[in-house]
Amino acid sequence: MARGAAELPVVRRVSAPLYRNYFKKPCRRGNLYFGVYNTYEDALEQARELSSAQLPSTYDVEGATTKYMDQIESLRPCDYPAMFWVDRILRDGGRKVFDLGGHLGLAYYSYHRYITYPADLVWRVHDLPRVMAAGKTLAGELDQAGSLQFSETPTGGDGFDLLISSGALQYLEYRLPDLIDRLDRPPRHVLFNLTPLHPDKSFFTLQNLGIAICPYRVESLARLIDDMKARGYSLRDHWRLDERQLRIPFEPGYEVRSYHGCYFERSTSFAQGKAPQETAAVAVSSA
Repeated sequence: MARGAAELPVVRRVSAPLYRNYFKKPCRRGNLYFGVYNTYEDALEQARELSSAQLPSTYDVEGATTKYMDQIESLRPCDYPAMFWVDRILRDGGRKVFDLGGHLGLAYYSYHRYITYPADLVWRVHDLPRVMAAGKTLAGELDQAGSLQFSETPTGGDGFDLLISSGALQYLEYRLPDLIDRLDRPPRHVLFNLTPLHPDKSFFTLQNLGIAICPYRVESLARLIDDMKARGYSLRDHWRLDERQLRIPFEPGYEVRSYHGCYFERSTSFAQGKAPQETAAVAVSSA
C-alpha cells in the first residue's frame, strides 16, 4: 500500500527522487530495480551514473565469486525442470554441455547429486573473468572426474550438444538468438531457466544486486520463441516460475509476473533448408 501511494502523481514528485537515491545504496536483501531503457547501452550509461566504489556498474567483482556458493550442495525447486531435461539429453547420448553464465559450475555440481554423469562428459562454462578464475580453482578441489572446463568466449560451445543457461540471459549484452547466429554448428538442444520474460515487451532495467548495479534484460516471450523458431528450434517445453517476479517502481505496465524456463530442440533437417518440424510440448512440474 505504501509503495502504491508513493507512485500517485502528487506524491511521485517527492518519492521518485528519494527512491533514486535509495537505489544507489547497496541492497541488503533481495534485489532492487530502477528505470526502463530501450537498449543495453542506455541502461549501462545510467548504471555508470548511479554507480560508486561500493556499488560498481559491473558484475565482474570479487563478491560475485562467492554470492551463490550455497547452490553447489543444494538444488532449488525451480531447478528441477531444467535438470529433468539435462538428464534426458545425457541419457539419449548428449556428451557436451555448454553452460552460458554458469558461474563456478553451479549446475554441474548440484545436478550431479541427482544425475549420473557419463564418463566422457564435457561440461564447459562461460562467465565473467573473476568468476571463471574462482571456478577453475574450485574445480581443482571438487571436480574429480575432470569434466568441468571454462571458456573465455561465449562461442566456446560451438559444436556442443546442449546449451544451458540458468538465470544468466538477463545480464548479457547480446540476445540468445544472436549468439546462435554466431555459431558454425549450433547446439541441437537449448535450455534456459530463471529468465524474466514479458508477454509482449522487450526492454532493459537496472538491477541493484547488493554488490553491483547492472543492466538487466527483459525479453518478450513471443518474440523470443519466434526468433528461435526462425533458427530451426521447436519449443519442446515451457514452464513458469510464479514465485519469481519483477516490479520496477514508477514504471506501470512493465511488471514481470513470473520468470520462465524453456527447452528448445533444433530440427536435424534445418541445416538442409527444410522447415523445422513442430514437436509437442511435454509438461514438467516444477514442484
